[in-house]
Parts: sequence; C-alpha cells; structure tokens
Amino acid sequence: MSLLNRHLLRATAGPFLFGFFVVTFVLIIDILYRFVELFVSKGVPFPLAAQVLLLSLGHTFALSVPMAVLIGVLMGVGQLAADSEITAMKASGIGLYRILRPLLAGALLVTVALAAYNHFVFPRSNHRLANLLYDIHHTRPMMEVREQMFTEITPDFTIFVEHKDDRTNEIQGVVILEKEDPTSQVPTMTTAERGRIVPLHDSDALRVELEDGEIHDLPDQSDLSRYSVTRFQRHVINVADVEKDFQESGRTTRGDREMDLTQLLDAARAERENREKAVAQNVQTAAELAAKQWSLLDPAARVDRITRPGRDQGRIPINERRAMLRNTQQEITRVARANGFQRNILRNYQQRENQYMVEFHKKFAIPVACMVFVLLGLPMAVTTARSGKGVSMGLALGVYLVYYLFLVGGEKMADRGRLDPAVAMWMADVVLGALGVLILMRTVREGSLFPSLRRRRPVSHASKEGTTAP
Repeated sequence: MSLLNRHLLRATAGPFLFGFFVVTFVLIIDILYRFVELFVSKGVPFPLAAQVLLLSLGHTFALSVPMAVLIGVLMGVGQLAADSEITAMKASGIGLYRILRPLLAGALLVTVALAAYNHFVFPRSNHRLANLLYDIHHTRPMMEVREQMFTEITPDFTIFVEHKDDRTNEIQGVVILEKEDPTSQVPTMTTAERGRIVPLHDSDALRVELEDGEIHDLPDQSDLSRYSVTRFQRHVINVADVEKDFQESGRTTRGDREMDLTQLLDAARAERENREKAVAQNVQTAAELAAKQWSLLDPAARVDRITRPGRDQGRIPINERRAMLRNTQQEITRVARANGFQRNILRNYQQRENQYMVEFHKKFAIPVACMVFVLLGLPMAVTTARSGKGVSMGLALGVYLVYYLFLVGGEKMADRGRLDPAVAMWMADVVLGALGVLILMRTVREGSLFPSLRRRRPVSHASKEGTTAP
C-alpha cells in the first residue's frame, strides 16, 4: 500500500469511528425508550436487561455502518481539502479518480464484512433477542395487551382489542385468533363486542370472558364446505401456562429477520409452492361455481329438478321446488365465498414470499450502500470543504435520510406486492450511485456542485475601479 493510500485511509478512519459511535448512540436511544417501560413493568433483573440492550446493538450496526462511511468520507476528505492537501495532490498530477481508489477499496472491505455479518451474526443475534423478548413478554402477558394492536399471548393465541380499561381489565371490539399449531395458516377466529381478561395466578392461566360474538372455524382447509359460523352470547376461553415467572421457552420458530440467506430462500420457495397449490385450488373452486350456475340454465337439468323420477314421476310441488332453489342458491353463495376466502389465502402467500425476498436483498443492498456513499461523499467533501464541518454533517444526514426513505418506502411497496423485492431494495443504491458518478464527473471537470457554498474571493479596489495608465 502506497503512502498516499495509507494517508487517505487514516484521514477517514477517525471520522468513520466517530460517526459509527455517534449514530449507534442515537439509534440505541430509541431502543432504550421502547424498553424502559417494559423493564419497569416486568421487573426484569439488570443482567437480563443488559443482555437485551447488548443484543439490540446488532440491529443498529447494520444501519450505522453505512452512515459512518459517509460521515468518514465527508469529514476526512473535507479536512484534507480544507488544509489544501487535495489542491496539492491535484498540482502533483493526482486527480480525484486516483484519490477515489483507496477509499472505494476500503469501502469494499467494509461491504464484504457487513454482508458476512448480515448472514452469519445478525440473524442469530436477532433470533436470540426475539426469544428473550418473547419470554419476557410472556411472564405477564395480560400487561402487554394494548389497544389497536395484535398481541401474541402464545404462539397459538393472538388477541386484538379496540379499547381496554387497565383498571378493570374490560375490553371491547375483541378479535382472537387461535391455531392448532404455530404453523397453521387458517386459525379459528373469535370476535366479540366486549369482554374481560381475568388472570388466574394460582394456576398460571389466563381466562378471557367474551359476550355477544361469533366463532369462525374451518376445520379442514382442503374442504371449504365445512366452514362454520357459531354465534354466542357468552363464551369463555382459557389459556394455560402464561402467568408465570421468567423462563426460557426454547422458541425455535424464526421471523424473516431471524433467518440467514439460505433460510430466506428456502422459506420463499415454500411460500411459492403453497401459492401454486392455492392457485390450483382456486381454479377448481371457480370451476365448481361455474358448473353450479350453468346447471340452473341447462334446460335438461331444470327438468330434472322439477320432476320426480320412477313410479312417483310427476311435477314436484311448488313449495318443494322453491326450497330446492333456495338450497341451490345457498350452495352457490357458499362456493363464491369460499372462492374469495381462497383468494385471501393466495394474497397472504404472496406477501410472505415478498417479505422473505425483501430481507434477502436487503442483506446485500445495505452493505453496498457503503460504496455508494463513497461515490457521493468524495465530490461533496471536496466542493464544500471551506464551508465547515457543520455543512458536512448536514449533507450526511440529508443523503442518509433520502436513502432511508427509499429503503423503507421500497420495503413497504414490495411487502404489499406493488413492487418487485429486488427493485425495491436496490433502487436506492442504483439511483444514488448514478447520482454520485455524475457529481464526481462534474467535480473532476472543476465544476461547482454547490456554487452558493463556495467562498468568494475578495475583490480588490483596483479591480473595481480599473487601472489607469501612467
């Protein structure tokens, strides 16, 4: 490594570490704010709380490292330009492209390290954190029930309430989802106008007393004709083994952010296969609906419906025919509803596949942002060097805000199926990378990127008045 390369990397290493610690501290403040109430209400011991905070750092590293690279380039190269070292390099025949090479090489090393971290370390630490929070939440699950939120009491029991009285534990607008096993895609749904949550501390159980509601159940997903709705005035649900002290549950299920690259691809492939099966079943259901409707229009079938076969042959009485017609209409309505229900399942499979693929591409797109920020940061640092470090920090925050909006917006659109996951996650890198190349080329041609930020030279009195001949 040449002396110039070492000098450039040393100049940016200090600001990089500074930016890394500052951004990590800012992000961890939000984590502290979210968990303070949890720790106070649960009475979690300090070692366990410290473990939660330490594991939460894993999530912040993936976001703070690219931001730190941008801050390092803006502040490090900006300081070199303010000290006229960049000017001296140009006078010696060293252009910005030559300066860019060691910085891109260093960003490439950070990119590879961050991608490896996202594959090997981050999913495991996130899984450990999720298990820890899951066990903490289930020490006193009733306290975690919040208004307008779905709360997972156990892997098989989830509750939603519109309103809750924390003093009396009365609830309104209740929706409960119960699964036979955590992997089931069709839970039993119970809705109620009102109810009450009663903790049973002696038996470590929880009782939910409901009034004026319905139970929607589909025992066999492959047989949609068995879908049933049961109305009740009073119904009680008991959830066992929930009101207990903290203990590790050994949870093995993983969310999309708890999976490595291989697991994400396998999960996406499984959802795709489920979606294909749902499509085939949807087509079959639609064919049954069309056959039922056609049977009402076929003259031969209509004759069979209004006449009796065999010795009792003759026209069926009008009352019986009307009853048969109502039954046929109800059957067609049931098939139509089953078709709509199947479409919802199909949409759910598609959304889950998109979520897995979004997380897969994100594990590469965020590390590559380190190299994109070098392309953007170098020309910005050179052109705004005389404006002070405050401008550099402002530019860093502005660029990262744009990148973050691209990232979050793309993720939301991909999860809803409005954008391909690969396009959604790589869109920010492509747009900002192309912008960085254009800005760098303009800066190399000595063009001014921010003319208003350049310090104007004072104009002498002689140049204002002009010179006079002796």
